[in-house]
Amino acid sequence: MLLMSLMLLCVKKIKRLTPKVSQKTFRMQRLLLVWMMILATAQVSFAQQAEKMTGRWYGVVNANNEHLRVVINLTPRTGKLTGTIAFPDKSPEIKNLDSVSLNAGILFLRLHTADLVYIGKVNPDADNISGKLIWGNINQDVTLTHKEIKQAALYPRPQEPKPPYAYNTEEVSFRNDADSVRLAGTFVRPSGFTANYPVMVMIPGEGPQNRDNEVSYHKMFLVMADYFAKNGIATLRFDKRGVGGSGGNADSVDIHGTARDAAAAVRYLKSRRDVDPHSIGVLGYGAGAASAQILAADNPTIAFVISMAGIGVNGMEWWEQQQLTAARAMGMSDDEYATANARMKPYWDALLAEKPLAATRADAKLALEHIYDSLPAELKDATDKEQFSGADIVSPEMLSILRYKPVSYLRRIQCPFMAVNGAMDEVVLAEPNLKGLERGLIENGNMMVTIRKFAGLNHLFQSCKTCDAEEYATLEQTIDPLVPEFIAHWILQLPPVGR
Repeated sequence: MLLMSLMLLCVKKIKRLTPKVSQKTFRMQRLLLVWMMILATAQVSFAQQAEKMTGRWYGVVNANNEHLRVVINLTPRTGKLTGTIAFPDKSPEIKNLDSVSLNAGILFLRLHTADLVYIGKVNPDADNISGKLIWGNINQDVTLTHKEIKQAALYPRPQEPKPPYAYNTEEVSFRNDADSVRLAGTFVRPSGFTANYPVMVMIPGEGPQNRDNEVSYHKMFLVMADYFAKNGIATLRFDKRGVGGSGGNADSVDIHGTARDAAAAVRYLKSRRDVDPHSIGVLGYGAGAASAQILAADNPTIAFVISMAGIGVNGMEWWEQQQLTAARAMGMSDDEYATANARMKPYWDALLAEKPLAATRADAKLALEHIYDSLPAELKDATDKEQFSGADIVSPEMLSILRYKPVSYLRRIQCPFMAVNGAMDEVVLAEPNLKGLERGLIENGNMMVTIRKFAGLNHLFQSCKTCDAEEYATLEQTIDPLVPEFIAHWILQLPPVGR
């Protein structure tokens, strides 16, 4: 969003599925591979080799921090091998290989349009092919086998629960009458408990999120709901509008609409005979934490609120904090960032003018056109005016976040409130946002406030090394176990009146 490559005065690399290399480099790599094939001296008949090569071969390629399955299908035809290649995790398209050759146990594959070459040694005893894949800027060892690789095997997630569960789960739906939309979700209830257990509605983060708040193949809410149910806490998690089983339009909802959806979830829970209507709280993650604040303001029916990586400063201030952190990571000085940000000021002013969405987008486009006219020539060379002014169509949800002023809601929340953040969070910086949440709550007399910063955890509350978004999927841990444990302990320690 927000034209970072131009705003930060740098060219940001766009990671592509098939990054280009120079033709000279590609030819050299290809000649080396062919040369290696020529060196092979052992000769066996084509028919004997082809019989063992026929069929599907499966492997895994690591591309730009993603694990991609590769499926190669080889078929003997009129004295030679032909084949196809597919990357099902990126596209259902199956492409015909331009070159397939098998000589002395060395397999050579080529797909010219993708700058892709594979050369591998056939290992009959092990029933595999061990070789090298060169694909744009990717150059790595890839072993092919006849054993099919399931998508779930690409990203091991040891914390994800598997049925049968040690608690009760129920697929449910409920209606938000205010917006005429029906939401779908999962109600999870502890086994062996009566209706006096605490219950919470779990509100997913920004974007078209499902009920599991799934990010980078991590199902955070599923893992948390499992832990909570095993420790005497019920949950209702739901798909946001236009996602999964929920109706509505994902592109038109904002944080206020999501708050109304969560309110409908609370009303649904109150209608259940197995739920104590006085023990219903809300947990929100990211943008969902803002929706939780909106829902709980002046609402005595909410028993408690939990904010996970929620913003505690004005939306525009949050955005600037995040972008300054990103600029520093890219090697920019604070002065360079300030200069770039000042150039974009008319655009920010257009977004924050509190006009309707259509008028805001029109004003923002006009502001970008004027900004483009003032850009240095070297930046204009990167894009034309139409692309620049039309490149950033802000969503209703992001616009509502940028305009959000949490203090106006925090001061009206009187129930117990917990806010947690990862100390290494690069999306919602822990220090300023936790302080903002605490200040906004206690200034109006709410003394039932718990603030916790978890050392070494990122935006998804994972133990991390680089802690940036590119690392999320590579980590097996979905959420540090200390986080749901801390939350559950806090909920269970609340006095019954508080619930």
